[in-house]
Amino acid sequence: MVDPNQSTQSHIPISAVYDDVIVTKKAQFCQVIMVNSVNFGLKNEDEQNAIIHQYQSFLNSLSFPIQITMQSKQLDLTSYIASLQARTNQEPNELIRYQIQEYADFVQKLISIANIMDKKFFITITYQLPPSQIPSNGFFSSLFGTSHVHLRVPLKKFLEVKEELEQRTNVITSGLMSMGITSQVLSTKQLIEIFYRTYNPEEAMREKLEGDVEAIGVESAQAKETADAAANKDTVQVPINQETK
Repeated sequence: MVDPNQSTQSHIPISAVYDDVIVTKKAQFCQVIMVNSVNFGLKNEDEQNAIIHQYQSFLNSLSFPIQITMQSKQLDLTSYIASLQARTNQEPNELIRYQIQEYADFVQKLISIANIMDKKFFITITYQLPPSQIPSNGFFSSLFGTSHVHLRVPLKKFLEVKEELEQRTNVITSGLMSMGITSQVLSTKQLIEIFYRTYNPEEAMREKLEGDVEAIGVESAQAKETADAAANKDTVQVPINQETK
């Protein structure tokens, strides 16, 4: 039975997303890799067998657990159609303008009668903080009668965990590259975008998050400043979970 006094946030296992790392309420740190797919069906038999053997060797070489997830959502072509409409208004050639408009109408009609899905594949790498290393200064705070766990860890410890995660992600990306599969670690903004779409699928189709989503592989200025500060601030406590007012 669901407690009506509990907020939606209390049911979400995520404590925070900080410096490209997901922190769960159970002191688990995660990084997510988005993996590009391979059209296995278009490969010949020898190529398919080679990919299968390489994938088997890749899994057997791992010394840590991973989670493979597929996200399937309705393809949103709103911005693409808007760009076609803008180009139609700017095109001086009447024949080309007519062809662009015909194409835009065709795309709109296609997505209205067909449920076109966009599929993305992710690999999650986790690091579980041992109970003995969980800081004792974590505390409970009450907000309208609901308890929320706030996990605080020293910045130095957080960067050590992130370094371990990065070593594991490098193993994953190198193993995938051997199969001809490219991948990239998701940034903080990209992770937030994914969670927003996952927990608010209908709203995400109507309302976009404010601000640009970072390109894959681009390090944010905030992340760089955090790394630079670690050398001189070994004892600084970083609030991994911050309440949104």
